[in-house]
Amino acid sequence: MGVRILCSLVIGLVVLGAFSGCATRTISSEGLPNAQNPEFFGHPLRVIALPFDFAGNVLQYALVEPFYFLMNTAPEAVGLSLEEQRYLARRQEEWRKYMGGERKLVE
Repeated sequence: MGVRILCSLVIGLVVLGAFSGCATRTISSEGLPNAQNPEFFGHPLRVIALPFDFAGNVLQYALVEPFYFLMNTAPEAVGLSLEEQRYLARRQEEWRKYMGGERKLVE
């Protein structure tokens, strides 16, 4: 019985999130939130999403990027495309600039 209530609650939250995202009054030309349409930033589930965004950024920069940098040393062995190799080379260069003191963390 408890599992059924929990499943109903999760489904209800997903449906509520989908419908409340559709309730915005205007859409920017790109379809993304921007300063011209600040009502996007007042989404009721934004407070719930902020900690997940923070955790995702921490995981990306602490675990994923170093792992990809290691994979870039042998791109043929792990199957990286040329586009992925170029992206990783650019990311490594940006990290190198930051670690060398050439670039500030926040500009």
